[in-house]
Amino acid sequence: MKNVFGLGLLAAATVLIAFSSCKPANEVKSTTGITLSETAKTIAVGEEFTLTATVEPTDATDKNIVWTSDDTEIATVDDGKVIGVASGTTEIKATTRDGGKTATCTVTVDIGTTGDKALLLEDFTATWCGPCFKGMKNIQKQIASFGNKVILVCHHTGDDFAIEHSEDLSNFYKVSGIPASMLDRTKGIYDNGVTFYPGYLEKEILTQKLAKPKSVSISLETSYDESSRDIKIKVSGSLLKKHPKAKLNVYLVQDSIVYKQTGGGDNYIHRNALRAVISKGLWGDNLGVTQGAYSKEYTYNLPQNIGKFATKPDNMYIVAFVADAVNTSGDNTKNIVHNAAIQAIK
Repeated sequence: MKNVFGLGLLAAATVLIAFSSCKPANEVKSTTGITLSETAKTIAVGEEFTLTATVEPTDATDKNIVWTSDDTEIATVDDGKVIGVASGTTEIKATTRDGGKTATCTVTVDIGTTGDKALLLEDFTATWCGPCFKGMKNIQKQIASFGNKVILVCHHTGDDFAIEHSEDLSNFYKVSGIPASMLDRTKGIYDNGVTFYPGYLEKEILTQKLAKPKSVSISLETSYDESSRDIKIKVSGSLLKKHPKAKLNVYLVQDSIVYKQTGGGDNYIHRNALRAVISKGLWGDNLGVTQGAYSKEYTYNLPQNIGKFATKPDNMYIVAFVADAVNTSGDNTKNIVHNAAIQAIK
């Protein structure tokens, strides 16, 4: 006779064991913590990087994360991707939707430029000015070792090279005698004014100015079509902090023009002469932004002659620079140049 009672107990125990070893279908595993791939990071304005979040436990039921920045004017975050906006420091936080667990990354945004930087050296001069010849000799001596880090533009006044733009700038900066130079249109190179006698220019001044960080990046591309004589220009970059009054200026300059110069003879070689202004007005074009990336394109049809001088593409350059237009009358110490670039047209 079979032991029916024993078989019944065995079946009941099997069912009990099976029941106790199964998880309920709707069991929730709560998050216990969160970590980030980085806890501190330094980036440039406009630079981006991605944070990776790890939720604990790995089999947590709800792994959704809320990303926030304590100061979106310094850096923003979207699903872990962080973008530097302006100089400063902010906290990027990742918070679990379940349980409110938080991990933090301290992000520092550096104002330093991400590209090249250059100084704009402008000189008011004239062919009839003997002291201008001596002043230019010192300028060429001081900038010789800097290459395109110091960009020279010669504004002629009252002579055969002169254009209206240079005359208007001379009036704004109250140039009462030439030669007179400006470096990034900033005051204090000599005394407390913007303009100074070019004989006072020294390499040490240029080196010190170049060592300072720039708050604007700029790059320049050009091309030239010989058949149409069209110059194509693209200027791009970024305002690395807020510059609500910044504008873009685009100049056409020419080297190696043989013409008379008091003190230098009848066959003096004029360099860096401003021949045309491609941007609009005395202070340039709006960038379309007060902070962040900008880009503008121009087409300029090169005439055969400008005034009495032939244009020679092989000796011509585009100079682009970003400068403030804070005051367009009165105080002339506020319209500083933030950065500049130069590029041959062919």
